[in-house]
Amino acid sequence: MDEKTTGSYYTPRKLIEYMIAFIRKKADIIKILEPSAGDGRFVEALCKFNYNIHAIEIDRVKSKHLKERQFENTQVTSSDFIEYALTHEENYDLIIGNPPYISKRNLFESNRQLSYELMEYFALPDSLFQNLWVSFILASIKLLASNGSIFFVLPFEFLQVQYSEKLRNYLETRFNSIEIITFEEKIFDHIEQDVCLVYLSNENNLEPFIRYTTIKNLTHTEPIFESTIMRNKPLTKWSNCILNDIETEMLKTICDRYPKIREFGDISPGIVTGANDFFILNQEMARKLRDSENDLQIISKSSDLANKLLFTSEDYDALLIEKKKVILLDLNNLKENNFSTELKQYLKSGEDKEISKRYKCSKRKRWYDVPIIKRGEVCFFKRYNLIPRVIINQANVFTTDIAYNIRFHQNIDKASFAFCFYNSLTLVLCEYNGRFYGGGVGELVPNEFKDLHLPYCEVSYEQVMILDSMFRQKCDYLEIVDYVDSVVLNLSDDQKQDLQNIRNRYLKRRLKQ
Repeated sequence: MDEKTTGSYYTPRKLIEYMIAFIRKKADIIKILEPSAGDGRFVEALCKFNYNIHAIEIDRVKSKHLKERQFENTQVTSSDFIEYALTHEENYDLIIGNPPYISKRNLFESNRQLSYELMEYFALPDSLFQNLWVSFILASIKLLASNGSIFFVLPFEFLQVQYSEKLRNYLETRFNSIEIITFEEKIFDHIEQDVCLVYLSNENNLEPFIRYTTIKNLTHTEPIFESTIMRNKPLTKWSNCILNDIETEMLKTICDRYPKIREFGDISPGIVTGANDFFILNQEMARKLRDSENDLQIISKSSDLANKLLFTSEDYDALLIEKKKVILLDLNNLKENNFSTELKQYLKSGEDKEISKRYKCSKRKRWYDVPIIKRGEVCFFKRYNLIPRVIINQANVFTTDIAYNIRFHQNIDKASFAFCFYNSLTLVLCEYNGRFYGGGVGELVPNEFKDLHLPYCEVSYEQVMILDSMFRQKCDYLEIVDYVDSVVLNLSDDQKQDLQNIRNRYLKRRLKQ
């Protein structure tokens, strides 16, 4: 099995040393469990301090090797950790390690069933189990002494993804001390995924808190940023511990002054083709298959709209000239006996490539009839790098599901909405509401986008054209935000600066700047 399937990405030794130095300052520890021992790196480092250690490893070859090394005061068990936790009742002062990151779809059915049994034990929904690290956290809680602690290396996504929100909420009820440690630089060179350390414990007579600390790397371990949340718990996303209580409350107070985007109109994702590379064509290919009267203009890549606020018919025509794939093969109202020979051959090639068997395609009456979703007056592209993208859809194009399409209530001016989007508050909330992935790509799912607050006001045509020109001239994004703030954001200069400082903090973390 490969590393992706087994989750076997071994922990850097310097990170293990850092974690052990951390826990040795925290509490009296006698009995330790390492639930995914692997090649024994944690055990090797821990056994220097005269702890009683129990190492569990599912791989029999690795377990045998660990036993042969005869670590002092160490018991080695060859077992599936989830199964072990469900069938044993012992308690540990500390459970430490780097649990495997394995998607449930890469597990055997028998292993999935063990995790579902664990969800039932804790009265948590099955939907929470999407990755094996979730099960490792819960299984560890089952084997934890009343004043015990858990210290795990976890994917950064744990702090922010929707499916683990119920787990985070449960942990806030179970532990009064939650410490999160993040790194300015990458820790695992060979994987793109960001990681964090999460320390869960209960301390006597302590008001519950979440502390968020950032260090530069494993050579320079002095904190370069710290923030503590005590009043604003539970948090929907622990990634937002990057703001302290005062900043969180300031943000909420300002948000209360402005409506949410969901109040402006009807919002829906774009067209789902099931196979963009097959159904979205350049003009030359489209002409070979059918006549131009039935062209359906579509955007499937946000890069095709870079450096624009207004997307015009002239902009679309320029994409055609550049041979971009911006035409959807729409066959919904065309009978098969009217198909050209070239079109029949093209559809046959799709069947040969088994595109017709892909999930979305296979559910259709005719696998090649792509359902058409309404266009938007304004389109928001759900994934972004430095700055989220909103365009005024003057060309009246469709989009794929890379974008959310907005159709406004009667009294809303679409150009003013798009202009107002680029203010400091809404851009901060994109970071606050959203999540990010390896490589720093930010994303908002539909409800996260709809819950953004937007300080809307009607602006002039001249102001819209100035902003569009700033985008086309590739002005610095801070210049763009400053201009929009000066028009739409009725806040003091200090408040505007606070918002920009907060956003810069988020960007530095997301983009590793």
